Amino acid sequence: MRSLRRQAALGGALLALILVVPLTHVLAGNGSRPPVPCPTFDKGNFHKSTAIDNRYFPLVPGTRFTYTGFAQKASVVDTVTATHNTPTIAGVKTVELRDQVYEDGVLTEDTSDWYAQDDAGNVWYFGELATQLPAGTHDGSWTAGLDGAQPGYIMEATPQVGDGYCQENAPGTAEDAAQVLSLSASRAVPFDSYSGNVLQTKDYSLIGPKNENKYYAPGVGMIEAISTTGPAEDIQLTKIEHGG
Repeated sequence: MRSLRRQAALGGALLALILVVPLTHVLAGNGSRPPVPCPTFDKGNFHKSTAIDNRYFPLVPGTRFTYTGFAQKASVVDTVTATHNTPTIAGVKTVELRDQVYEDGVLTEDTSDWYAQDDAGNVWYFGELATQLPAGTHDGSWTAGLDGAQPGYIMEATPQVGDGYCQENAPGTAEDAAQVLSLSASRAVPFDSYSGNVLQTKDYSLIGPKNENKYYAPGVGMIEAISTTGPAEDIQLTKIEHGG
């Protein structure tokens, strides 16, 4: 999903159960996009993989998040729904999210994303099937376990300031990473205001130019994504609906 996905973490909070290997594709000499480690995946560490209760990335099937904002001159509405679908990917049962992006009222992207939580509480990103409309293309799509792609973290169990982590590990297709900037940020969005308890990350691609900051409220999930380089974009959480 263009809004909720492409975030993760690692580093100081790296757990003993997880080993790391360096991400091989890096932008040498670019201090704003430093190389990060990718977690070593073991499907044996996912015994309750669809029970995703991470403090900053909880996913309850039937929950719908609505974000509103803008992308350049277009108004944006982004609806992200935790579905009841649980496809097995790379040997792990995942929770499927459906992310639909509307620009000026027109559906421009319809994406399925797949997440699972390991026994230590880290949430992993297992890939996406992104459909760009009206062309019907699938640029950026990837699936863990296929064509050399491996899952990465979307959210650590216990993120710490300074952590850096690999989110997407599909060489040449999707190589997103993130750094934890703060655990005590404050943010006001249409849904609610949060003071001193927001997780802030810097998210970036190792094969593209875009940087953005994302903000996560405890018990809620992502509340805002705002670009820091390139075209101006900002979406903020407006509504949460349960039981769909």
